[in-house]
Amino acid sequence: MTTISGTTYAGLYSYAGSSLSGLLTSSSTTSEKESTSTSKTGDTVTLSSEVTTAKTREYLGLTPTGRLSLADFKTAAGDQEDTVSTMLASAIEELGIDADQELTLSLDDDGNIAIEEDFTGKSELEDALNDDETFVQAFSGLSANNEVLDYVKSLQTNSVSLADYISSDTSDEDLMSLAAKYSALKSGGSAIETLWSLSRSETPYSYTYNAGS
Repeated sequence: MTTISGTTYAGLYSYAGSSLSGLLTSSSTTSEKESTSTSKTGDTVTLSSEVTTAKTREYLGLTPTGRLSLADFKTAAGDQEDTVSTMLASAIEELGIDADQELTLSLDDDGNIAIEEDFTGKSELEDALNDDETFVQAFSGLSANNEVLDYVKSLQTNSVSLADYISSDTSDEDLMSLAAKYSALKSGGSAIETLWSLSRSETPYSYTYNAGS
C-alpha cells in the first residue's frame, strides 16, 4: 500500500477537512526532491513542497507552474462560480427545496461547506454538497481564488506604508499587525502559500446564491 505523508501547510490549514486537504500536505523533511521509504505497512511517498504547491494550484483551477496574474485568479473563479451555481441549483431541485431560497455558503474552520440560512432541508443540502467531490473542489477553488482577489484589492485600496504608520497617531496593535504580516511574508514556505494564508485570514469569502430573488 502506498500512502502520502507530511504535515499540513500552515498557510492553508483552513481548508483541511475538504477533499483539498489531501493536497495541502508538505514534506516534513528539508529535501527538495520526492523520496520513498519502505516499512512493514508498505511504501510511503513524501512529496516535496514544490510538487504539493503545483498540485494545489491545479486543484484550485490554476496552472500548476509558472507565474500567475490576477487575470488567472479571475478566470478560474469565474469558471468555478458557474460550476457551483449549476450544481447547487441541481441539488436544490433534487431535494425539493424552494428554488427561490437564498443561500450563503462558506467554508467553516474544518474546511466543510456550511450554509448560513435556516430552512427545511438545510442539513440534507449541506451533506449532499460536502459529499460531492466535484462540488467541493469547485467551491474550494472559488473561495480561495476570490479570497486572493479580495485581499489584493484591499491592499490596493488601503495601502499604508510603515512611514505613514510611524508618522501618524497609530496604536501599538496596528504596528504589531503590520509587523506580523511582514514576518509572515518573509517566513512563508512560498509566495503563493503565504498569499493564500493571508487572504484566508484577512478576507474570508462567502458565496450568495439567489441574492435579491
